[in-house]
Amino acid sequence: MKAKRLALMALGLSLGLLLTACPQTPPPSGGGGGGGGSGGGGGSGTTVTVRQLDSGPLVGAYYRVGSGSWQTLTFSGGQATFTATGDYEVAVRCQSGPNVPTDIYLFKATVSQATALSFSCENGPTYPRTFEVNLPESIGSYTLQPGDTVAVGNEMKTYTGSNPVSLTAYTTDGTQEVLFTVLRPEGEGGPIPSSVTPIGYKLATLVVGPDAPTTVDATGWQPFSGARNIASLEVPQGYIGGALVYFFRNGMGVISPVGLADRYGLLNVSGKYLGVAQAAPADPNSVGSLLMVVKDTGGNDWTPSLMNPWEAGQFSVDGATFTLAHPQAQMYELTVNNGLVQDAEGGYNLRARIVVYANGSTTYTVPVVPGLRYALEGFASRSVSLDLMAFRGTLAATQVLFSTRVPTEDELAGVDLAWAQRYVYFSGSSYTLP
Repeated sequence: MKAKRLALMALGLSLGLLLTACPQTPPPSGGGGGGGGSGGGGGSGTTVTVRQLDSGPLVGAYYRVGSGSWQTLTFSGGQATFTATGDYEVAVRCQSGPNVPTDIYLFKATVSQATALSFSCENGPTYPRTFEVNLPESIGSYTLQPGDTVAVGNEMKTYTGSNPVSLTAYTTDGTQEVLFTVLRPEGEGGPIPSSVTPIGYKLATLVVGPDAPTTVDATGWQPFSGARNIASLEVPQGYIGGALVYFFRNGMGVISPVGLADRYGLLNVSGKYLGVAQAAPADPNSVGSLLMVVKDTGGNDWTPSLMNPWEAGQFSVDGATFTLAHPQAQMYELTVNNGLVQDAEGGYNLRARIVVYANGSTTYTVPVVPGLRYALEGFASRSVSLDLMAFRGTLAATQVLFSTRVPTEDELAGVDLAWAQRYVYFSGSSYTLP
């Protein structure tokens, strides 16, 4: 029972994808055709860099400055640049395929808001891998007991008193460090324990692969070197939620939790501690709203702070124009699953990710970019489903947390990102968030 409640807080973070559904940025190599590596803004403008984080093939990539004409982006070594003044837009189309979650990326910003964008076309090479974990009788001063929780990646399971404990985590194959932790729930507090004692961990260098479960022996476990506090999470009325902290360091293919509820443990090795908090409506029939925050805690006490949820009227659609008005937003992302754009020749649906930088309210009109061979769906007959997100904080972190590769410690340093998410479905040419 307790382990099941703990598992509710394993948020599925998989560094190198989050880690899921946030903005990214666009560049290609070999798929965009010829054109200017800079242009549109004049010699006195600001350089904008677009990077592709993988080698997936592109249909093309374009940019424009202000209301100017679209210009081709040329990539070299996965990177392209252009010069802009004021506002600019970038559009990229990935070559569709079974491992391509986003077909089209559309970005809009000013040079004062963003001068570096990045995106990836294909999902990263992570696979579900099973670990058979053997625990010792004790770790430090703690004698292990049934009801303790064993964790790796985003899976937590109850220790029944016998070995092994079978756990599955999504990770890359090959030699890597994998962190296993033991936590003890101490109290009840709704859907998760009100208190947790971090007991200990094992940081093992393992060869992970598809052939058989990886055995983790009972040696090398050690107690956490200390603990830090997690302040009580304040959630909006009608919401429930909680917080946990993950550990990551270079050489790991997956992050693992080191605590949740009110405390987290410290390792005696260097690395990053990522606090993650989320809240959602308590009513199981009220779906589609989510609040999250990710923060580099620095190994210190942590007080998580969430954004406000989306409210009625803060999002509306009129044809190809979106009006976005979350008062705390510094950036918006719309991940459109279907109903907005289609292939101009085959008529099949294309998934789009739209990233718009703004402070508070803004409007955005979806462009049809020559050369990317897509068209807008018919407004009257369309059925649109999308995830709507408003972000605040270290916006560049979205390009790390939601990419399809494993990040580095340096890239995670100082991350402090919050977002409010809402699932939207509507039919027809217009819509207003209820």
